[in-house]
Amino acid sequence: MSEHAPNVILGERFTRELELAVELHSRQARKGTGTPYLGHVLGVASLVIEDGGSEDEAIAALLHDGPEDAGGEETLRRISAEFGSTSSASSPPAATPS
Repeated sequence: MSEHAPNVILGERFTRELELAVELHSRQARKGTGTPYLGHVLGVASLVIEDGGSEDEAIAALLHDGPEDAGGEETLRRISAEFGSTSSASSPPAATPS
């Protein structure tokens, strides 16, 4: 275990959004592989954290696919209402390539 303190502290806000990511994606699977989709958002969040990203950036990684893949505008409004405009999914979802 490292003796160094983390550069970024992941606090209660990160934990709440992690719980939301689990709620949004726990029943989804990756296309073509069937692996749990939650692994993707956790993997992206891990890359952000390992690269020294901020808590807001790690949160954005957790919820980057929430509105697009789990509820659209309703999910986007929920994220904004619960977590504010600095939250990860405060911008409209991107179009999925065909």
